[in-house]
Amino acid sequence: MSEMKNTAFIRSTTALYSALLLSVFLPALAQAQAAPAETKPAGTAPAEAAPATPPAEGTTTVTVTGKKPQNRIDRQSYDVKNDIDAQSGTASDALNKVPSVNVDPEGNVTLRGNSNVQVFVDGKPSAMMRGDNRAATLQSLSGGDIDSVEVMNNPGAQFSAEGSGGIINIVLRRNRKPGNSGTVIANAGSQGRYNATFSGARNSGKLTLSGGASFRHDGRDSRSSSTQQRFNQAGTVVSERDQSGVGSNRFDNLSLNGGADYNITDTDQVSTQLGYGKRTAQSQGSDVYSGFDNSGPTPRNIDRTRDSIGENDREDTSFSVRWDHTGDSPAETLKVDLRASTSNGKTRNTAFTDYVTGTDFEEVRTSDSRTTNGNFSIDYQRNVGEGQLSLGTQTSYDDNQVINTSASGDPDAPSDALLNNDFAYKQIVNAAYVTWQTPIGEKWVVMGGLRSETIDLKTRQITTGTTGTTSYTKLVPSAFATYTLSDNSKLRFSYSHRLRRPNPQDLNPYVIYLDPQNVISGNPDLDPSESDSFEAGYEYNKDQTSYALRLYYRKSVNQITDVSTFISPGVLLTTKQNLGEGQQAGLEFNYNSKLWQKLTVSVNGNLGYEELDTPNGGNDSGITARGRASLDYQVTTKDRVQLSMFTSGQQLTGQGYRSPFSRGQLSYRRQINPKLAFVATADDIFRTAKVRSVTDTSTVYSESYRSMSAPTFYIGLNYILGAAGNNPNQNQDGQNRERWREGGGGRGNWGGPGGGGGF
Repeated sequence: MSEMKNTAFIRSTTALYSALLLSVFLPALAQAQAAPAETKPAGTAPAEAAPATPPAEGTTTVTVTGKKPQNRIDRQSYDVKNDIDAQSGTASDALNKVPSVNVDPEGNVTLRGNSNVQVFVDGKPSAMMRGDNRAATLQSLSGGDIDSVEVMNNPGAQFSAEGSGGIINIVLRRNRKPGNSGTVIANAGSQGRYNATFSGARNSGKLTLSGGASFRHDGRDSRSSSTQQRFNQAGTVVSERDQSGVGSNRFDNLSLNGGADYNITDTDQVSTQLGYGKRTAQSQGSDVYSGFDNSGPTPRNIDRTRDSIGENDREDTSFSVRWDHTGDSPAETLKVDLRASTSNGKTRNTAFTDYVTGTDFEEVRTSDSRTTNGNFSIDYQRNVGEGQLSLGTQTSYDDNQVINTSASGDPDAPSDALLNNDFAYKQIVNAAYVTWQTPIGEKWVVMGGLRSETIDLKTRQITTGTTGTTSYTKLVPSAFATYTLSDNSKLRFSYSHRLRRPNPQDLNPYVIYLDPQNVISGNPDLDPSESDSFEAGYEYNKDQTSYALRLYYRKSVNQITDVSTFISPGVLLTTKQNLGEGQQAGLEFNYNSKLWQKLTVSVNGNLGYEELDTPNGGNDSGITARGRASLDYQVTTKDRVQLSMFTSGQQLTGQGYRSPFSRGQLSYRRQINPKLAFVATADDIFRTAKVRSVTDTSTVYSESYRSMSAPTFYIGLNYILGAAGNNPNQNQDGQNRERWREGGGGRGNWGGPGGGGGF
């Protein structure tokens, strides 16, 4: 009864909060509509909020050169439009140019080594950036469509509280010059790879039409090996399995998008976007297994070979519509945003196993998934005195279903009955936030915020008819401050409370097959993990040199950790549990400078300490280093070379670790004429993109190793449609580099919900 009362109270409080917000929205909107509109040139999009008298945070301007950051009070923004690899490659390539962001060869994204990071597109979540879809989406999204990448280690209250590692926001290109413009990129690569991208726009004043299409045929060959040992209570090895194999993966990605922006009046703009993507992938693998099993009454050898063929098809759709209204001053804005996306996938894996001694058999496993995501948000901001008030509400809806089937005679694998299951969930998150930003004296600018999130999650194990319900509310505070030391330097401070909610699939107790040695399952008893993150930094920016030092500390409770146990002599089950506390601390530095007229250097480094509780009741800790370095050399007025290298440090998992890996790229660009350029790139030039994972507990030791074929090469042409101009400060797609306010970037000047949306 008390739980019902608490739930009713929570929902009543949320409803009251939303009503209070709307009581502010509606009068403000009526006042804005009644007030005379500002005179603006035809075709000018409504600006985001800017204070009538900008505080110190918005007075420093910098010129974008290469990847120099444009920082707001709550984030760092990195321009990737002038990076050769990022423009001719994929979104994964673009993210790998951003300080402290790493994307490994398998598509896993980390920020400062933390894998629990959210990836948004234009400030909003998407079904295509969740779970297993994320890696495929980052490989299919063209880097040429990306305007900038925003990194929020401590996101503000206007953003979702999900993701203890922070938020990476991919900001797509939106602003278009008057007239017709476009870009065509075509590349051919080693091992039969090729891709082509077209983007174009027509800006006729009030109406801007834009669209694009891209196709990519790509893939990698790989090698893998693993060792798995099982121990009894005396510490003796009772079973051991060794595996080695080769694999090949090829995929075709088709991506289409189109949009329209229409200025209804000088103060109102409506925008809509449509997107479609289709991915078809095929894989082949050949593995050899050897070992023994002495855990049963009869010792036996387990030598065998396994040949497999996989098919993986996925189809994505997205739709968004947004209304922007500017009030009686540019500082007063109202945004209403509605988005929906779907992602449907189907995989089929067929394998034939030949035992040296024993029965041969064929296995067929399929998985069908369906994901729907909806997001509706209202954001309002206005100046109050010298400060700025921001309010907003958001409702997110997720609907997901996964059907797994298995038909196999493998004596070492779990039974088909255990692997066949149909799991579905629906999740609704209702959120509201308020932030207040104001100058204090001539030196300080501060911003505080509070966010409320109510989660209603319903899971349904259709196979057994079992259902579950989870509902709770969390309050999420955040705080930011900057102190101006001089015209060229300042101090930054930030705090954010973050959540790590279990992925609904993590709540599915049924077993999912990975390979003959490994299966995974969820845990219906998982609770969300919570963390408090603190950061203090120093920034310097003058002429063509900038650098920053940031100290950070994060403490987490109720951590969600992988736990592995044997469910049969040769099958290792990995599930998740809430295990105690963990903490991270470190020092990050960024340096960007034009050493002389032709050479630009960018360096990023991170020295960190990590500590977390382990499944056996112990504690694991370690020091790790990560870094990135890039050299950009303008050989002649038409020739340019880039060399970049990054390394990712060791990452603790709670029962082991993932070893460091590194990757290097070399790129060359020749500007043939103002419209046409030749580009050549080589990826993983030092053959270092290799991933090694280790599990080491009292009952199991396993070690797996995977490497991709390297290096890979691309050559291609970039052609600009429309007038290219002769401005020497134009970047490679012909768009003029802009001068940005440090307090702004994107469309706005204050760092509220920017980059196409703020939630």
